[in-house]
Amino acid sequence: MKRIVLIAASALLATPVAFAQARNFEGFSLALVADSSQSTAEKVGTGSDSSTTGGLGLEAQYSIPMGNQFVLGLGVNFRNGSRSAGSVGGTNFSIKDAASFDIVPGFALSDSMLVYGKVSGLSASAIGSTGGVESSESISGYGYGLGLRSFIDKNMYFQVGYDANTYDNKTKAGVTYKNSANVFSLGFGYKF
Repeated sequence: MKRIVLIAASALLATPVAFAQARNFEGFSLALVADSSQSTAEKVGTGSDSSTTGGLGLEAQYSIPMGNQFVLGLGVNFRNGSRSAGSVGGTNFSIKDAASFDIVPGFALSDSMLVYGKVSGLSASAIGSTGGVESSESISGYGYGLGLRSFIDKNMYFQVGYDANTYDNKTKAGVTYKNSANVFSLGFGYKF
């Protein structure tokens, strides 16, 4: 019995040390993100065009340690405003108010640096404007990404990331449209 108590006590004492790196990333975080988005619009069979624009967004995430170095985060991301996606056949396209729900597995390289991947479910509005007449369609899709987060102090951090987003095709008046975006971002955040 004495031996079992000693083993259990040793395991309890070792657990905080074993999860030390991952625990530094545990909890709720909120970040302001600046991005550069290269968006592409395509009229299938007609042509495609791309445009690069920047903007701001908010990112909220909750992360839990899954071992010594592994972390799993769940988050939401919102990019306000409109990102131009180019002009095809006299129609100007843009992607507006993009949002995502993210699953973010990460690997702690140290107690202050995390490399992460991201799989996202996406939603946005696709805007088409021809001759001053604007139409809007809700679009959804999926995305994936990679990034690096580094703490400046105990709570403040910066992160850099890349996301590749693909939206589902939409057909309107017999014409099929595709939208996609490559997003490079820089964020500054606070872990509570």
